[in-house]
Amino acid sequence: MVKIINHGLKPLIRRIGTGQNVMFPPGQEVEVKDAVLIETLKSKKIPGDLQIKDSVGKKNVGGGLKTGSRKPKSRRKPSKSKKEVSLKSKLQRKVDKALKKPKGLKKSKRAD
Repeated sequence: MVKIINHGLKPLIRRIGTGQNVMFPPGQEVEVKDAVLIETLKSKKIPGDLQIKDSVGKKNVGGGLKTGSRKPKSRRKPSKSKKEVSLKSKLQRKVDKALKKPKGLKKSKRAD
């Protein structure tokens, strides 16, 4: 047995397996014992604004707080990556700097 509530504004009528009709007035609970009707309502998307309440007493509870789904935000400054700088690369940088031509204004080709 399941309780079904119609949250819509119009009454809904569904036929059960024995050929009888079940009416769901707006805003009222109706107890349904027919297993075929219950399965069809659960298998389809619930038509209109019908809400199925199990007789066990489950509550419509939200998802709640998800624990462990995200890592906590660190409050410290991130560490810098340490790169090994070899002696060759230091010398190469000095040589490149010495060979580099200075940028500046070009001298005119006319002799004044």
